[in-house]
Amino acid sequence: MSLTENQKANAEAQQWAVARDTASQVRLVAGPGTGKTHAIQKKVLEVLRSGANPENVYVISFTRATRAELRSRIEKFCLSEGYGEQADSIRISTMHSLGLYILRRGNQLTNFPSEPTVLDDWEQNRVYDIEYSSAGGGTPTRAKRIRQAHDAAWDTLNPKDIDEQGITDQEKTFFKIFHRTRTHLYSCLLPGEIIFKCVESLELGSLQESLLPVIEHLIVDEYQDLNKCDQKFIKLLCDRGAKLFVAGDDDQSIYATLRHAHPAGIVHFDQSYPGYSAHELTDCFRCTPAIVDPALRLIAYNPDRIDKKLNPLYGSAEPPVNGYLTVWSYQTAEDEARAVALSCKQLITAGMEGQEHQICILISNRRVQLDLLTRELANLGLPFDAPISKTPEVDAIRTVYYLLRIVRSLKELANEKPTREKKLDYPAYRSLFCLLSGVGRTTARDISNLCIQHSCNYHDLFHRDEIPHWLIGRAAASIRKMRQIVARLSSWELTDSLRVRGGDIVEVMRNVYADSNLLDERLSVWLELASSFSPEIQLNELIEYFGAFNESDKEVILKLVNERIGVDDSDASSSRERKIRILTMHGAKGLDGKVVFIPSVCGGIMPSFRALHAPGLLIEQRRLFYVSVTRSKAACIISHATKYTGAPAQALAQKATAYLTRSEFLNEMRVVSTNKEGGFTPEEVQRIMADINNL
Repeated sequence: MSLTENQKANAEAQQWAVARDTASQVRLVAGPGTGKTHAIQKKVLEVLRSGANPENVYVISFTRATRAELRSRIEKFCLSEGYGEQADSIRISTMHSLGLYILRRGNQLTNFPSEPTVLDDWEQNRVYDIEYSSAGGGTPTRAKRIRQAHDAAWDTLNPKDIDEQGITDQEKTFFKIFHRTRTHLYSCLLPGEIIFKCVESLELGSLQESLLPVIEHLIVDEYQDLNKCDQKFIKLLCDRGAKLFVAGDDDQSIYATLRHAHPAGIVHFDQSYPGYSAHELTDCFRCTPAIVDPALRLIAYNPDRIDKKLNPLYGSAEPPVNGYLTVWSYQTAEDEARAVALSCKQLITAGMEGQEHQICILISNRRVQLDLLTRELANLGLPFDAPISKTPEVDAIRTVYYLLRIVRSLKELANEKPTREKKLDYPAYRSLFCLLSGVGRTTARDISNLCIQHSCNYHDLFHRDEIPHWLIGRAAASIRKMRQIVARLSSWELTDSLRVRGGDIVEVMRNVYADSNLLDERLSVWLELASSFSPEIQLNELIEYFGAFNESDKEVILKLVNERIGVDDSDASSSRERKIRILTMHGAKGLDGKVVFIPSVCGGIMPSFRALHAPGLLIEQRRLFYVSVTRSKAACIISHATKYTGAPAQALAQKATAYLTRSEFLNEMRVVSTNKEGGFTPEEVQRIMADINNL
């Protein structure tokens, strides 16, 4: 590594200065690659050194995977400093986990038969919306819109969000009735509901102070990704005496559309916490100057942001590494995809063999880009990992996911806790019905309606000694089939490895898809994916992998698996096969690569046509592009094409041919396009490889 000891010491001094600030509220702004997690580790250590009770120290991370990684890093760091035992007792959780913990402590979950499970996107679309529609809520598309409008109102604390989506009073009433009934039946909640319930309970005094956990220190990572409701929740906890430390970067807030993230919360932190102490990390360990400078020019076009510095350390390293950023222009999308694939091959041939995973291709529109790129990579025989997007692939993985979640639920059922304290996974049983051969939407819905009519607990259907007499015909046969599957799973342990249970998973999948022409296709998808895992990965780790929020979270899970089994993740010979990574722009956040390709940076794709007509979306997509560019270490190759045909053109413009122009984001970066027909020149490859070798 070319960074000097002096550079490292100066950067670390910034992190320690943040960690040792004892103010009641501290805001840390940390740009890409500046060591935010290192600063959080140091903050936790300083809190422990100050004598705080570890059980009263709460750390909030954005997803389950990042929580697991953060816990691992904090525990290792504190252990190295003599505080390992104390660090073991710190409470590190997601926002949803903390919310559920508080609601459970405050007896606010007594209306549910078990601690509720939060429905993910697949479950909302394939279970909730379909059942809502069939119950009389309109088409599935309308059902989704109504559900999303209510979730938005919870996230933003603004009931008007429902009215602004054109939801009628009749639809609001129907939603309330359906939602209360079904969430109790399936012991589940929608994502925005948990923290909203916490805020509502705290504001209305429904939670007695004696029942609330004592929180002395509250440390919140990725604060820019919190929505207004999340931020209100944090404020209410701090009003009860918690000292607050938040870290994030408003320029990397990319979830406004997905979960109503509110980056103004970190920008205008003083409005909620006057007198706060402000810090910024400026030394960038990841990106080279050639990448940082145009990225900063781009993001400067966003309004209402924190103006920040970003010092690329490689520029003054020994030897200095300036890096490489270029923009290529192609006549057709096919030419562009072919050139990206060829360039990947040139890099591998020139010295990146064994480092294929350090080559990333970031895409913003799967329907337009994914098939073109994967076809060209396959034509050259290059190894690659691509995001799962097609229904057969998704359903095959979901089948295994729900089988494993039922295993976890069975273990919870067997423990000695009181029933209400058990986390029984009702949605896993209901979701498996969507995949079970011979069980249609009508049958699944009818079973649920019969449970309600006969006052039957839904989970009990799969565990009672006898099938209820009111279940007959196809409904009874479906429950009988599910019981057989559950019985097959009862002897599995969450710590069983894929080596031990791989054959059993295949056999149970045969039961799920018995008498179905989908069996061979689903098995093929699963077996191909299973072959990419270490045989020592455990079932509980597979659950975390399949439930990961995005591609970067999946990488985190696999990294933790490698650490557990003692595999050096940097050793290509002892880890998974190294493959070029095709990632969505959202999924790439948290990851990086030595060489990053960003194709199809055209007006209509990045930014999308929708964003071009909505300034708020344009601002968010500018952040998304900024995050994508700053995933690059040595080189960033951006490209655009003029002509799209076939399926990509249909996806873009519902035409046989679509013509696009160079993205305005590239104009903002002030980088000139070069007309190209192929991939790298020999001089470009040599220059990039020299930089990679000097990192």
